[in-house]
Amino acid sequence: METSLRSNKVTQSQIIKQLLDPYDFSQTECDGMTRICHTVLTNHGIEHHPMIGVLTQHHQHIEPHLWIDLPSGERIDYRAKMWLKGEGIPHGIFHPQDFPDVIYTGQPIELDVLSPTLLEILTLRFDWEKFQQYEIPNA
Repeated sequence: METSLRSNKVTQSQIIKQLLDPYDFSQTECDGMTRICHTVLTNHGIEHHPMIGVLTQHHQHIEPHLWIDLPSGERIDYRAKMWLKGEGIPHGIFHPQDFPDVIYTGQPIELDVLSPTLLEILTLRFDWEKFQQYEIPNA
């Protein structure tokens, strides 16, 4: 009985994934997505450390880049794939040692929690196809 209870236990990583994955669709880059994640994690009382620095993979060098480090040693980055091209690029919540070719170098950064209105604006779904159907009349 104890074994089955243990296998049903949800880990903090799974909780964080459930909280943050729904925001992956947002039309934000690393700074906006990190602010969204910071706000959600703060509102749920989950300890985390927003970071700013450099993201490097082989000859690719992205600066500045923002991400979140967790006390568990895990990292949160939903936008590395936006900038880095190729295979073996992390996404979401992950263990950095699982991606030895992707190097994060940085320091903690203080971020404000987003207001509910700004969080809503940053996470609005935008239909680009519908937007592109409209023509702007000549002035």
